[in-house]
Amino acid sequence: MNIIAKSAVLVISVLALISPFASAEKLSDADLQAAIAVKLTEQLKDENVAAHTADFIMKNLLTWKGEPLPIDQADSIIAYAFGNRIAENGNQSPGPMNTALADTVVEIYEKNGKPVYAQWEIAQEIGDRIDAKDLTAIYPKVGSDGTIIYLSTIGVAEEIVKLAGGTDKLGKAVVVGFYEHSLRTINTSKDAGIDAYAPEGVELPNDYDKQSGQPWTRDALIFVMHEIRNRGTNERTRLIEQSNQKE
Repeated sequence: MNIIAKSAVLVISVLALISPFASAEKLSDADLQAAIAVKLTEQLKDENVAAHTADFIMKNLLTWKGEPLPIDQADSIIAYAFGNRIAENGNQSPGPMNTALADTVVEIYEKNGKPVYAQWEIAQEIGDRIDAKDLTAIYPKVGSDGTIIYLSTIGVAEEIVKLAGGTDKLGKAVVVGFYEHSLRTINTSKDAGIDAYAPEGVELPNDYDKQSGQPWTRDALIFVMHEIRNRGTNERTRLIEQSNQKE
């Protein structure tokens, strides 16, 4: 049986599984990925590119939750900020989304008492609810003209590793991030060498602030599109670096 015939059989099989009369539970991730690969092969005319893209779609577009870790098994807590509020004079304040993230961090800390590494917006909202010896705030760099230099997610992760004294000092870390942002914060933490997980049994904040100073964090749909772009950019960068290493 040639590739076209095999593809046709696979598509028919998958369509049968996802028909209105079939239970959604019968469609496995493997079946879905295979169907996506078949569709992309038809469109892109390249099986290898289609297979890689289908894998990327499954892991980065159809997955939004990180691998969970029970809170009592964590050695540290890492928290990434989301959005802010900007006053008329240009001053930044944490805003309600970072207040919600701070509340989540405190909830976890009260259960396991582990060291916390949090971006300043979250650390400020935590205040004295966490013992000062257990709370390390991550601040952005300040330019020579006094302007704040934005810290990217990977920049925050790298700063946490530096302040902790190495990834081994962090052990297994549970990562607190805004819900739609959380998978990337976990994966970025891993890219920095941190053994990172989602906090099991903890509901992450996802109530958006329409007055956020970052326009892409004011609405779920806008942020999801922003997030998909970032995930695609990260994969593009990885592939370029991989290609350069082969030369």
